[in-house]
Amino acid sequence: MKKILCMLLVICVSFSAMAQKGNPEKSAKNNTEKMTTELSLTKEESAKVYDIMLAKFTRNVEIKEKNSGDKAVIKKALGQSNKTAQKEITAVIGEDKMAQWKAYLAAKKKKK
Repeated sequence: MKKILCMLLVICVSFSAMAQKGNPEKSAKNNTEKMTTELSLTKEESAKVYDIMLAKFTRNVEIKEKNSGDKAVIKKALGQSNKTAQKEITAVIGEDKMAQWKAYLAAKKKKK
């Protein structure tokens, strides 16, 4: 079950990144605002999450530019980037809030 939720998180974040391709700051801001609202993050947590998200989205843009023709390499590198960011965010907000976030993403995906 945890693996499925983790994969859903990775997929949702990946889709968010693709939808806002080319602007890591905007992507990081939007995702951080959603997390802050849904999880009632403190200002400190929100700032740290933003920094992690910005680094992740910046990495993702670089990955896509560097490997523009090789979809398999891009997919693997993005997956690793997203997993790294997820671990860093979990360290900041805790397991409970991360579980709430995964449930939110799953419910949001189910509505679509």
